[in-house]
Amino acid sequence: MPTEPQRDVGSTRLPDYDTSDPRLNRLTSDQIDEVQNDRLKSMVRYVYARSEFWRQKLRQAGIDPETFLGLHSLSDLPFCDKSELQSNQLEAGPFGSYACTPAEDWTRFFATSGTTGRPLFRVFSDRDWRLILDRFNRNSVWRPTDVVLMTAPTDGLIGPSAALESARAAGALVIQAGMWRTSRKISSIQLIRPNIINGTTSYLVHLLEAAKAEGLDLSQCGVQRLSCVGEPGAGVENTKDMLMRGYGAARISDGYGITEIFPLGGNCPFSTQLHLSEDMVIVECLEPGTNRPAAAGAPGELVYTNIIGDTQPVLRYRSGDLGILCERSGCACGHTHHRIQSIMGRVDDMIWYRGVNFFPSAVEDIVRGFSELSPEYQIRIGEERSLPTITIVVESDHDQRQLEQRVASRIKDGIGISPKVEVAAVGALPRTTDGGKLRRVVDTRKSRVTGGMI
Repeated sequence: MPTEPQRDVGSTRLPDYDTSDPRLNRLTSDQIDEVQNDRLKSMVRYVYARSEFWRQKLRQAGIDPETFLGLHSLSDLPFCDKSELQSNQLEAGPFGSYACTPAEDWTRFFATSGTTGRPLFRVFSDRDWRLILDRFNRNSVWRPTDVVLMTAPTDGLIGPSAALESARAAGALVIQAGMWRTSRKISSIQLIRPNIINGTTSYLVHLLEAAKAEGLDLSQCGVQRLSCVGEPGAGVENTKDMLMRGYGAARISDGYGITEIFPLGGNCPFSTQLHLSEDMVIVECLEPGTNRPAAAGAPGELVYTNIIGDTQPVLRYRSGDLGILCERSGCACGHTHHRIQSIMGRVDDMIWYRGVNFFPSAVEDIVRGFSELSPEYQIRIGEERSLPTITIVVESDHDQRQLEQRVASRIKDGIGISPKVEVAAVGALPRTTDGGKLRRVVDTRKSRVTGGMI
């Protein structure tokens, strides 16, 4: 097991941890706990000394950093969330008072997409960014012979930027096509024949549609793997199947990360589950809307504590992502840390409708199982005479009435609700044309209820 660096207990700097050693992927559960315990105690001392934001929060929670017990006292630490960090950046400057290093140490800038409000600014020291890339490189998914076409812009987005730099470090040829028109990306796939295409699932679906409209078949262009980032769509079975058929790809690699933390992990050739690196982050899975741990195998909100980053570290960050956390066990690839079975969506995206709760991904799986429908859909939440309504809009050029009845029946059987289904002409619904994320839930009620409860 890698040993921890020696340090002065009173130091206000974090050690220069090693995140590159492949043996870190294979630690026993006790060894993971030991690493996390040591690093968590160091992090609590560090943020208390360096950040007014965290010093106030820890004092209010009654935490003395010199007597803090580490993992045994994790639940005593205060939570934080995106809205709190957004408010702090608005009040204390663009990078917030939770930043722990001086500006002259910062070498990377990113921002959240802004789909859930004001973008949150994220900076990294050279140390932090190196630790992130070293984690990528300890089990690199790239080869020197790879030709990677990146469809997402790398200006200010952490996932594509980390993928770009890690692929280049492995010797791959990377084509940055994020700012190109869709037609140019399609022609480049035909001419250059990249073996890997990287992007959000929404945009990769749009690219297929656009190519089909031009009479082109991307499954004949030599694509071997799709590298998905930014959205959980690659974990939706019918979306995954559609993408693999459409591009002729043998595999989809699914990356997962949070700008406020860092890229957290991804799947492997043996498993669709997302592999976390617990030497870098502590993960909790809590019942939505509570502070209680979710039952084993039950979905819950994923909460993360950064235990290595020196720039803008966060403790017990409520990610808003709802997922199922697997117990630690060995994967066929050798990974022994926690894995996420699936990201089901955002906690706020969960829709309660007349006693039934569901996620947009459940609708997506059903819609993309119909060959007569386009891949796009939209869930419209409204009200009529103070009663909640749900309308699911799909697209097709086939018989409208018959499709409405079949889709409604399939949704009732699969989800347990009876929505109104509308079939629009192909192209009527919004598309993501810039490689970014796409929100498919439209709430037109005058009084919106937190969590989509209707």
